Amino acid sequence: MNHCLIRLLVCAGLLSSATAPGAAATDQAPPSAAVRAYRMHMFDEPVRTLANRSIALMFNTAPIKAGGKAMPLPSKPAPLNFSYDYDGKTHPATDIVERTSTDGLLIIKKGVIVYEGYFNRAGPDTHLNSYSMAKSMNAIMIGLALKQRLIGSVGDPVTRYIPELRGTGYDSATIRDLMEMRSGAAWDENFFKPGTSAYEAHVASWVEERARYTDGALKTVREHQPGTYFRYNSMDAAVVGWVVERAAGMPVSRFMSQRLWSQAGMEEDAFYIIDGPPGIGREFTAGGFNAVLRDYGRLGLLMLNNGRMNGRDFFPADFVANLSRDIPTSGEDGLGYGWFWWTVRGTRAVTALGGEGQYIFFDPDTQTVIVKMSHGPVGPPAEPIQAETVAFLKAASQWDGRP
Repeated sequence: MNHCLIRLLVCAGLLSSATAPGAAATDQAPPSAAVRAYRMHMFDEPVRTLANRSIALMFNTAPIKAGGKAMPLPSKPAPLNFSYDYDGKTHPATDIVERTSTDGLLIIKKGVIVYEGYFNRAGPDTHLNSYSMAKSMNAIMIGLALKQRLIGSVGDPVTRYIPELRGTGYDSATIRDLMEMRSGAAWDENFFKPGTSAYEAHVASWVEERARYTDGALKTVREHQPGTYFRYNSMDAAVVGWVVERAAGMPVSRFMSQRLWSQAGMEEDAFYIIDGPPGIGREFTAGGFNAVLRDYGRLGLLMLNNGRMNGRDFFPADFVANLSRDIPTSGEDGLGYGWFWWTVRGTRAVTALGGEGQYIFFDPDTQTVIVKMSHGPVGPPAEPIQAETVAFLKAASQWDGRP
């Protein structure tokens, strides 16, 4: 297809310039007013209920290619014939679906699927956005990079890979500091509030595409000594993705495809959203990873099996154990923080956690993996829903999975 014909089809709306073969990134016009409005309001009711499975319609994307053969996931279905206790009441397990706005639920026991359910017009082929579970994917990428010796150590300063951050709030911070959300960089995470650092970065990159999200890191100042103060900070995760990009010498979507997705037996291609046209935008490693439910389950099995999958070891020895090194936090009820993963206090279970109620939970004591994808509220209204979900996850882990 020649370039002139491509341009005509794009102008006619019959072909997206983001996917036109050979089209230059500059061929794509800035986002329209309608698209900007959609992006600004994606967390509003009722847009939120569908936004998490229509991300590819809202943003530019970068594919993460799977390999030719999926790792089998045997299935022996059972009804959710257990209960969980929350807020002084005992609930049948099936209550969790409506009470916590569930779109997909997968429970794997000892490598066998015992429950798989889709709701609200989601299905096995639906790519669901991970939101902040994507932060946990950064830990996976660091493990891959360490195994390939692309990164020397989590003790390396981030400026070794991104010298542009010298003199910013990230100067002297190590990769480990960022993975523990203790970079020391000043950052206001409230991207709903105009004037905050998070809001300005969000609008400039994800709404208007006039900057990269990580440009916000270049404007930071130090507020605390690195490694001394916990603050949940999406920019920390985004900078770690930038480190992997620099260390690997390629976009993180390609790195993930080459080093994990095409090798570990994933079933479907995944994708990241990017904050600009292809060739310009950078992957949003703080909240823009999308995959199907079963492949999220395979990620849980990868972690449960200490980084071994499809006959290969993807991480250095003992890497997964570091994820659950609980650090002092002032935050989530019943949860602690490790290396971009949350610990479930009182257990050996660990979970990825994303806004609106996304979880990849794995418990080595019961050999259980649970994936829950949802469209719940964000902010303070989400707190009781999260507490109820954690109660469900603990009970589901203890369930024997029998009919």
